[in-house]
Amino acid sequence: MASRNPEARAKENQMKFIQDRITKAEQHFGTLCQEFAAFSRKTAKLRDKGDELAKSLLTYAECEGQSLKSGVTGFAETISAIQDYRQAEVQRLEAKVVQPLTLYGNTCKHAKEDLKKSQSARGKEQQQQQRLEKARQKNPSDRHTISQAESELQRAAVDATRTDRALEEQMDNFERQKMEDIKKILSDFVDIEMLFHCKALELYTVAHQYLHGINDEDDLEEFRNSMRPPSAPARLDLVRANSKTSLSSTARQTPSAERRATAVSKPQETEETDEEDEEETDEDDDEEGEDEEDNRYYRR
Repeated sequence: MASRNPEARAKENQMKFIQDRITKAEQHFGTLCQEFAAFSRKTAKLRDKGDELAKSLLTYAECEGQSLKSGVTGFAETISAIQDYRQAEVQRLEAKVVQPLTLYGNTCKHAKEDLKKSQSARGKEQQQQQRLEKARQKNPSDRHTISQAESELQRAAVDATRTDRALEEQMDNFERQKMEDIKKILSDFVDIEMLFHCKALELYTVAHQYLHGINDEDDLEEFRNSMRPPSAPARLDLVRANSKTSLSSTARQTPSAERRATAVSKPQETEETDEEDEEETDEDDDEEGEDEEDNRYYRR
């Protein structure tokens, strides 16, 4: 009895360890499943918001000038295309990450069942051990009962040993499979996110190019033309026409004006000539008077 107690305690500790590993795996994988599912749902909501953003941008683009309209429309279509890749991301997350974690609950359930079988076999062995001890204590001379109890104990021990080995192998496979699964799940998650972000980066680059292709000056010119009243060009044309008419009239009236100026200047010239003749006549009269005086002088 004393020789079997340490072995029984070791087996009991082994069962507790295995049960603890299964319980923690079930607990943590369940939490991971919930978190990845929430991540997928948030990504789906972000996809929906992206579609709404693209729709709002398209509506806004209709109110702007040609260059800005073209750039914003291309930008919105690119944002919408990114949401298509986000939809593919959500589907891959559901298929390769969330679903395997959801199914892992069954794996933990089967491991618990294997543990229960081993515990049951170990319990039967202990019961047979107790029966043998009671038979020996109750009737040590009853060799038949004691021999039968020993045979049953031996079969229970063999069955317990077999189930223990099977449990160890199953738990070894459980741990190996668990590590492989978590590595694959996380690797798939990273691959899915990298693929999405690579495609998104390409499309965001295209969206950036659409924005840089907007010509501000063309839209400003279009805006200024739209801002001016429709009658403003007509008034400008009228003013220009009137200016041309005035210039033409001035050009036609110049010869008559010159004639009038000539007519005015001729009387003035005539008056000046008459005055000059009168002065010359006066001078001649003076000279004649002087000559007469000279002649009288000489006659004396």
